[in-house]
Amino acid sequence: MALGLAGIISAIVSDGPIGSTATSFRETGEWMHKILLISDGHGEDWVAAQIALQLRRLYDRHLYGSVALMALPMVGDGHSYERINVPIALTTRVLPSGGFTFKSVRGLWLDLRSGLTGYSTHLVRSVQTMANWADLVLAVGDILPLGLAWMTRKPYVFIGCTKSDYYTDGAYSCYFPWERALLQPPRCLHTFTRDLVTCKNLRAHQVSVSYCGNPMMDGLEVSDSVTDSEETLIGLLPGSRPDEAQRNLRDILLCLSAIHQGSGRPVRFEAAISAGLELDAFHRLAQAAGWKSFGSDRLGLGETVVHLHRGNFNRILHRSHLLIAMAGTATEQAVGLGKPVVTLPGHGPQFTRRFAYLQRQLLGESIFVVDEPPDCRPAAVAQTVLALLDDEPRLWNIRRSGRERMGEAGAARQIAEFVVSKLPQPVRGKPRSRS
Repeated sequence: MALGLAGIISAIVSDGPIGSTATSFRETGEWMHKILLISDGHGEDWVAAQIALQLRRLYDRHLYGSVALMALPMVGDGHSYERINVPIALTTRVLPSGGFTFKSVRGLWLDLRSGLTGYSTHLVRSVQTMANWADLVLAVGDILPLGLAWMTRKPYVFIGCTKSDYYTDGAYSCYFPWERALLQPPRCLHTFTRDLVTCKNLRAHQVSVSYCGNPMMDGLEVSDSVTDSEETLIGLLPGSRPDEAQRNLRDILLCLSAIHQGSGRPVRFEAAISAGLELDAFHRLAQAAGWKSFGSDRLGLGETVVHLHRGNFNRILHRSHLLIAMAGTATEQAVGLGKPVVTLPGHGPQFTRRFAYLQRQLLGESIFVVDEPPDCRPAAVAQTVLALLDDEPRLWNIRRSGRERMGEAGAARQIAEFVVSKLPQPVRGKPRSRS
């Protein structure tokens, strides 16, 4: 749960008033660095949380003193931060657009009606107060956290995990001139991109930028080995946004009986449900579509059974032979692990027809958009899924392409190391300046 801003800062560190010099010694004489993380979506929260974990590990293993982290998830509940015990600075709002305010006129109108202007003013004022506390800002996402980082007047590092020049086929930079202006020193210390083609195009505009892998692929490890099974496991990714995720799963469920009946081998369906969502709403919509509930974690229709899992996301990704998805970040992570993904255009606010096709442009041949009328969709999905599972040469190309598009894990550690290198370091009990 988010605390009041003044309270959360006091809970993190008691070095004096908020307006005092940020980097300081605690009463014990231990050196402390203070980092503010700003992100604007579920996937962006995930990326920031992976970097936060690596920052903590660096401080635990080296003589950097200690680190205080504070998070500002601009959209949603910040579950990724709560999971790793990073304090959330203030209560944020779930907007009607799901955080996709500027993706459509309707989304902008709905958010304005719900008080977007007042909420934006609240965010700006809060960030300006937090800036007095922070040594450095880590902005993750797009122009919105980047703009807030700039407003703090503190040095910041930008992780552009949402923008990619794969959308432009590498022909030109997807970053607008005003975005590139915010990426210039001295305020912006460095930018990290999600892929190499985006990095190269930004360098052509004299931006200080690096590509060291994709932090979206960090944190996906499983604690035990993934063993082969005689069953074909198909993962279901309905997304993480309330209301939309439940509708998405209902649309996916309508296609599963056709897959089960058409397959010549045992098939197991496992749905990855976001930890921030209650299962009851999924059961209600499934029951309205004719499915029956068997306890809290299973749905059935005839011989077709779907297992619902919360908190088992990584295992589902690793174990699945193929995934049916109507999600953003989770789909990208599945592709990065070399999995084929079948997607269905939804009703939004995130996963619309336009989003599905943009996602295919971003992720290449790993994505298969089944864009058929509702009455034809189950048969089309089943045909696509079963054909893919029997096409080993194509599956090999998908594994290669997916890893190329999404990059390797390990970027979070390298970004954390860069951040630490830009903070004053203690030398014989005294601070060493950035210069």
